[in-house]
Amino acid sequence: MPDALFVTLAVVVFALLIGACLVDLARHEARHLPKPVWALIIVVVSFPLGALAWFLVGRVPRGEERPPAEDRAPTPSAALQVRSEPGDASGAAPPDGALAVRTDGLTKRYGDTAALDSIDLRVPLGATYGLIGPNGSGKTTMLSILAGLRRPTAGTVEVSAPRQRMGLLVDTPLFEPWLTAREVVDLARHLTDTAAPHERVEEVLAEVGLADAIDRRCGGFSRGMLQRLGLAGALVGRPEVLVLDEPSSALDPSGRREVLDLVGSLAQQATVVLSTHILADVQQVCDTVGVIDRGRLLFQGPLTDLLARTSTSYALQVRPPAAGLVAAIEARSWALQVQEYAPGRVRLVVDDAEAAEHEVPGLLAEHHAGLVSFAPATDLESAFLELTR
Repeated sequence: MPDALFVTLAVVVFALLIGACLVDLARHEARHLPKPVWALIIVVVSFPLGALAWFLVGRVPRGEERPPAEDRAPTPSAALQVRSEPGDASGAAPPDGALAVRTDGLTKRYGDTAALDSIDLRVPLGATYGLIGPNGSGKTTMLSILAGLRRPTAGTVEVSAPRQRMGLLVDTPLFEPWLTAREVVDLARHLTDTAAPHERVEEVLAEVGLADAIDRRCGGFSRGMLQRLGLAGALVGRPEVLVLDEPSSALDPSGRREVLDLVGSLAQQATVVLSTHILADVQQVCDTVGVIDRGRLLFQGPLTDLLARTSTSYALQVRPPAAGLVAAIEARSWALQVQEYAPGRVRLVVDDAEAAEHEVPGLLAEHHAGLVSFAPATDLESAFLELTR
C-alpha cells in the first residue's frame, strides 16, 4: 500500500510540474521551435530534461518579448515597410531628398532599459552614412532592426530596397568551419541573386583580398579574414542598401585601408550604412553621420555640419625653438588656446578663423620661424566629444 501511494503521489507531482511548464509555455513566446513542438518536448522527453530545455533554450524572457498588440503596429509590414523606389534600376540619379532608409519614433526596449529611444533616422539615397557612438549606445541594435534581425518595440522602418537587395555584415561573422570561402559566398549568392554568374563569387573574393584563400576551409581563418569573408558575402548580391557593423574592427592597418577604399568605392553603387567606434574611418569614407548615445540620436546630417559645430583649431609646426612665437600668438585676442605639445609643434584653438589665418603668417615672419606646416586640425573626434560631453 505505501508503494502504491508513493507512485500515485509521484504521478500527481509529475503531472502538476508538466502542467506548470505547459502553462508557462502558453504565457511566454518561444524561440527556435514552434510552441506545439516545445509542448511535445516537455511532455515526451524524460522529466526534467524537456522542461529544462524549454526554460534554458526555448523560453523568451519577459523583457525581450514583443509588446502587446496595442503597443505595436497591427501587422509586421506596418512595423517594417520595405518599398522600392521607381526607377532605381535605371541607373538614373536619385531625386533630391530621396531616402534609402527612414525610421520614425523607432524604439527598442529590453525590460526597463531603452536601447533605442524614439530614433528618427534619415539616410539619403546613395549616401555613405556613418553611425557613431560609444559602446552600448545602441548602434548594433539599430542596424539589426534595419536588417530585419530584431523587431522594434515601437516605431516604423522604411527601406527603399527589397529584402533580397540588402547586404549585411555583422560585427563578428562566423561560418560553418568545413565550408570554403568560395562555398560561403556562393551560398550567399543563391540566397540574394541567383541570376548572378558564378564568376561573381571569385570577383568579390578578390575585391576583399581573399583571392588566395578562395578554396581554403574558413575554419582556419583569422578574425580579420572572417571579416573580409563576411563582407564578400554581403556584396555578392549587388545590394542596393549595404549595412555594415564595425566593418574594419578586426583588421590590421593595411586591411583597414583596403576595406575603407572598397567602402568608399561603393558610394556610386549602393547606399551604405555603417557603424564604427573608429572615428577616423568615418571621416575618411562617410558624407553623412549620425551620433547616437544612450539610445538617443544627438546629431544627424552632413559630416561638414558636425565638424562646423566645434571650435576652430589648427596644427602649426615650425622649426624649434618656438617659445617666442607661442607667446606672441597667445597675446592675440582671437587665440583661445595655444599649446606647444612637442618642440615646434603647436595646437591653436581660435574664435576667429579668418583673423588667425591672416595674422599667423606675419607672426611667423616677425619671429623668423621656419614654417613646416600650418593646417586646420578640427576632426571628427573633437566634434564627437564636444557633442557627447
